[in-house]
Amino acid sequence: MAYFETKYGDYLYVVFRIGVGALFLMLGVQKLFGLWGMPGGPAAFGTLIWYAGVFELMIGLSMLTGVLVRLASAFGVIMMIVAYYLGHVKVGGWNPLVNFGMPALLFMLAFLVTLAYGAGKASLEQAVFKKEFF
Repeated sequence: MAYFETKYGDYLYVVFRIGVGALFLMLGVQKLFGLWGMPGGPAAFGTLIWYAGVFELMIGLSMLTGVLVRLASAFGVIMMIVAYYLGHVKVGGWNPLVNFGMPALLFMLAFLVTLAYGAGKASLEQAVFKKEFF
């Protein structure tokens, strides 16, 4: 295991961060533009689902590009806690297998990891400024 950690750890983390960012960005695009099977089409401007889409889009772009990753991750953790409570617990109780809240919890855990590790080596922030700001 130490072989993978020392040789590939940085690269695997970047793949993880970019993957989480791309998936979260897709959720935002789905909500805002009504793509990929969004029930009822695009979210109406100013609704809670519309704001969720805007935040998902911004957080996803931040994770994808590696700019302000820790700040975006902090917002992502808070957003997923709120989403789990408002969108899943109120509908089907606390069990994520019953209320279909597993993706929200998994994203929350992913954002906790990126909150701890930041952008990593391959990030726009590192390339331009040679450091992370947050």
